[in-house]
Amino acid sequence: MPQSHDAERASAITRHIIESIPGAFYMLDSQGKYVRWNAFQRDVIVGETDEGMAVFNAIETFHPDDREAALAGIQQIMLTGEEDIAEGRVLLHGGPDYLWLLMTGHRVIIDGEPFIIGTGVDITARKKAEEDAARLEQQLLQSQKMEVVGKLAGGIAHDFNNMLAVILGHAEMLSDGMGPEDERYGNLEAILGATQRLDNLTRQLLAFARSQVVLPKVLDFDESVDGTLGLLRRLIGENIELRWLPGADGGRVKIDPSQIDQIIANLFVNARDAISGSGTITIETRRFTQPEKDVSAGVMERKPGSYLSLSVTDTGKGMSPEMIHRIFEPFYTTKDIGKGTGLGLSTVYGLVKQNGGFLDVSSEPEKGSRFTVCIPECTVAANTQTHSAVSHQKSSEDGGKVVLVVEDEADILRLCAFVLRGEGFTVLTASSPSEALEVARRHAAGIDLLLTDVIMPAMNGGDLHRALLETHPALRAVFMSGYTADIIGEKGVAGEGLNFLQKPFSVRNLTGKVREVLDLPSPLQ
Repeated sequence: MPQSHDAERASAITRHIIESIPGAFYMLDSQGKYVRWNAFQRDVIVGETDEGMAVFNAIETFHPDDREAALAGIQQIMLTGEEDIAEGRVLLHGGPDYLWLLMTGHRVIIDGEPFIIGTGVDITARKKAEEDAARLEQQLLQSQKMEVVGKLAGGIAHDFNNMLAVILGHAEMLSDGMGPEDERYGNLEAILGATQRLDNLTRQLLAFARSQVVLPKVLDFDESVDGTLGLLRRLIGENIELRWLPGADGGRVKIDPSQIDQIIANLFVNARDAISGSGTITIETRRFTQPEKDVSAGVMERKPGSYLSLSVTDTGKGMSPEMIHRIFEPFYTTKDIGKGTGLGLSTVYGLVKQNGGFLDVSSEPEKGSRFTVCIPECTVAANTQTHSAVSHQKSSEDGGKVVLVVEDEADILRLCAFVLRGEGFTVLTASSPSEALEVARRHAAGIDLLLTDVIMPAMNGGDLHRALLETHPALRAVFMSGYTADIIGEKGVAGEGLNFLQKPFSVRNLTGKVREVLDLPSPLQ
């Protein structure tokens, strides 16, 4: 009797010790079946009765992606007797939910038969923190890449854009007086095409680097998307079906209209190029609320608030996880040589971040891709003018309007003066702010509009306009520059209501902007 009592007491002590182990405890035979276990292993991990545990194979508790490594570890312990420590994902009641466990295992020999005794401590919170830290590090690296590209773009933008403005302007003027039957017409078309492609490339660089000059407006989201899609429909052939599912329900965003165009165009073209043969592109909008800050999902941090989303889904070739990891890097492309710059998705990334939003992507090889852009919702009433261009026709009154053009680049000064005189305006010119002040002093009859470069020696365009307002209080202004937004902003030329032309600009954009500003109410009214 005493011996039986001692055995029962020892067994009870063993059970208490096993149950007191923090986390999981298990003992496996050479076939991987459970011999002993604690309540955590049975109730939290496996979810079986004691009878079910006795016939359950432990390898089935591991996440499918971790089972091969787990089996190899068990076999190694059984073979060598060496203790092993490893991290792994263990399914809860068969999944899909799981915990990360830090597991230890060592071999014991009982009556000549090998067993594994193992424990598992829950490290899920630590692993999540590590994943969040890694994701934040990746976001930081992406931002640093963006900063490098921004500095590169800013370094070349001014001179590059000035030269493009001269080439584009003169080529446009030559082509206007020439018909397709002229043998030189094709040459000019080639110049114009190359110039416009270079212009687009520069704008993509600036957009990715968040260095564009932006003029935000409050826009109806669905109307803006619909307007852009109207222009993009011609880019897809009959083999691709376009489905447009507006669902923002009158929601509004505050964004530069051209940025909406850029985001949609880049995602649209990316979806089109992913489809070989027939397929479908689905464009969908909706409004939703992000309840709390989240850095664990997607490629960008999600801040709480009300958002409008734009999703572009294609039935194309899809992407591998490795490709998804790199698609927002500048100059990375999966397209054939000569068919992509690698800046399309980088541009989208930069524009979304610049507007305080975030984006997500999901894709599988041969199962298509889905890109979702989320922009903060704006509660202010939408602008009465949408992002559609307003046509300003040549008027007989133009000859009575006086425009003062101030530009320190001689070629651009001559180009602007030539174009505006050709449109019937009276044009005064100056190559510096000091000369402009002198010209304005001499022209007592009055000046209707100042067309000025922003960055000039001694005085910038904003200061020049403010100085001229003292003697010409009704003077309107249009600013032009090839510099990036950060440099222009440092000079105090920024904000809502700014009338701005980003170099290079077309002849049509120049004359259109001048007429648009002249049509505005007088500052004295």
